[in-house]
Order: sequence, then structure tokens, then C-alpha cells
Amino acid sequence: MINTIGVHIKARDFAKSRAFYEGFGFPIVFEYGPDKRVKEDYNGVTFAVGAAKLEVADGHRAVKPETFKEVVTSSKISLMVEVESLADIIGRAEKMGLPPTTPVRHYYWGKLEVAYRDPDGVIVVFTQPYNDEDARVLGASEEYGKPPKK
Repeated sequence: MINTIGVHIKARDFAKSRAFYEGFGFPIVFEYGPDKRVKEDYNGVTFAVGAAKLEVADGHRAVKPETFKEVVTSSKISLMVEVESLADIIGRAEKMGLPPTTPVRHYYWGKLEVAYRDPDGVIVVFTQPYNDEDARVLGASEEYGKPPKK
């Protein structure tokens, strides 16, 4: 029986990565580092996302240090985060000066989605249930709003 899931992002620049996720409103539940209550030689923060956890750190005892210098160059794996309001997410991104990687789109499976790339290249896709009003206000593309013809 699986109880929850977590993702660990190995950050090149911890401060930038932390600011990215905090800026979107991810709540911190745990921190560690040289100047934190839980002492480590490196910095880390864990965010709660429902029952799941997202951890961002610039070191790890079991990971080679050079791993943290790598940049994610593929969007093969992305984080999917359902939110109540894409308008809120877009507003937060604008305050941080972040343009979307993929602008707001309506998908025929009943979602509105917008994507951003974190400082290490991880794609973070924010979704909300579709409604006509939000799609109109957000200027959602309808390119994928209908199922493909078979």
C-alpha cells in the first residue's frame, strides 16, 4: 500500500530554487542546514503539497556533489500541481518576473494548465478544473480544447 509520494530536486542554487517554490506559495514544513535547528553541511527545505512532499536541497549525503550542478534539459518528467486558481499562480509568477514556459491552455479532459520552469530546468505544470469564465479571463488557448479526431 502506497501512502504518499515525494520529489527531491537537487538544486544548483538553493536560494533561487527556494524562492521559486516559496514564491508560488508552497508551504515549508521542514528545513535543515548549517544554520538551522537540524544541522547538515548543506541546505534543504521540504514543502508540503497535500500529502506529498517536495524537497529542494543543494547537497545530500548519498548523492555525488557534481549532480547538483546539472541542469535539467528535458521536459520528459514534470511536476503536476493542482491549484484552486491559475490566476493566483500567474499573479505570483508575474511578481517574480517569471514568464510561463507554456501559457494557459484549455485541455479537453477538463483542465486549464500553465507551466513554468524552475531554476534547475524542472517543468512545473499548474492545473485547475476548467470553467468558461476563468478560461476567458486568462485568455486560455483552445488549441487542445477538443478531443483529437480518430
